[in-house]
Parts: sequence; C-alpha cells; structure tokens
Amino acid sequence: MSNDAVLLELLNSAPIVDGVPTDELRGAGASGWLRAHGIPGTPTAAREIRDAIAGVVRDEQPAASLQRFLDGVRQVPVAGESGVEWKVEGARFAARAVLAWAQVQGRLRPCENDAECTLFLIDRSKANARRWCSMSTCGNRLKARRHQDRLRNTD
Repeated sequence: MSNDAVLLELLNSAPIVDGVPTDELRGAGASGWLRAHGIPGTPTAAREIRDAIAGVVRDEQPAASLQRFLDGVRQVPVAGESGVEWKVEGARFAARAVLAWAQVQGRLRPCENDAECTLFLIDRSKANARRWCSMSTCGNRLKARRHQDRLRNTD
C-alpha cells in the first residue's frame, strides 16, 4: 500500500457510522486494526499523528504544528545505477505520515458533508474539484438536500 493510501486509511479511522462517531484506534481491536493496515506503533501514537494531521487539513492547526514529528529526519543523497536518489533516514511512522501529507497537500481534504461525515479524500482528478468522500453517499445526500431546499424556497 502506498504512503498516501496508508495516510488516508489512518485519517479515515474515525468515521461516523449510522450517525454515531466511532474510532478504530480505541478499544480492544485497535492494535489489530493497526497491524491489518501495516501501521507500526501503539494506538495512542497513531491517534496522535492522525489527529495532528487532521487538524492541519481542517485548518484547525497550522502546518508548523507537525514539525515535532519531523525531528531527527533527514534526506541523504544516494548514488546508484540510475543516478542520484534521495533517501529519508530517521523517519518513524509519524514522520512518514507527515511526509505523505506533504506529497498530497492541496489534494487531501475533508469531505464537504461535515455535518454527517468525518472522512477525508485525496482528489486525483485533473480539475482537483472533488468535494465528497463518496458521491453515492455524501455527495448524493447533499445534492438531494440542496434540491429540497430550493424547492421549499420557491414556494
């Protein structure tokens, strides 16, 4: 699984299910969830980096607040058969998550159905105009709601 896919799984580990907020990183199944998704460390550490990145993506925290997860990380040039490549050293999972966020910054956003949904999406469309985690659920609900509002307001 790619780094940005793991990041999205991590960010989406606290969904709203049938109107009830849940958190895959709390309770008895949290360690199993981390193992199943290839995320090392403890549920507490995973929640900390998840919540920090989510706060930045939702514009609740400045991006500089992620600096503490990057301490001790450095890039080292490595010459190989295909030329010089950059290798990241000293990156624990939290640092790798921040680096993955940096790669999708501007395309990673929360679902616009913020009243009923806490999920995030990575918009890979050319126009970078995707608004919902899922068109079939959140997008459809919001469009239907707006349509009903327009019908009510025309009376």
